[in-house]
Amino acid sequence: MPFKFNLVTCGCGHSFGTSGSRVNYCTKCGSTSNIKDITGFDNAEKLSEAVSIANIPKEISDELIEKIQKKENKSKLFTPNKSPDPFSLMKIATDVDGNLSKLSLEKILINEGISDVSSEHLIGQAEMQGLLVRVSQNTWNWLS
Repeated sequence: MPFKFNLVTCGCGHSFGTSGSRVNYCTKCGSTSNIKDITGFDNAEKLSEAVSIANIPKEISDELIEKIQKKENKSKLFTPNKSPDPFSLMKIATDVDGNLSKLSLEKILINEGISDVSSEHLIGQAEMQGLLVRVSQNTWNWLS
């Protein structure tokens, strides 16, 4: 089964992410040749991390990756188990095209065991704050 998201490297040394359905071209030099698929991912968050790490200058990559891992380990030790803030949940529920649907947010809220706030309330608050704009009956786009 092919992965939905791919880490790709260009001959110029730049790494970037693509979805399987798009024509690949380097986002730095524009080349469409000399592009290699490196690895695939099943979600955009993992791809984003891989692209960031792949584009770290080689001189500092080991040191930087070590610092990131130490920070992540520390935060796991000292962060009490609590559910993510509503804004984070809304971002998780957003699809790759930047659309937030009421149904996707409801699924995330159910998965996180959150029942004290509704998807309508969260979306309404984000609309009032100017963060979302409605694009159809049950779909919104992020403005920022």
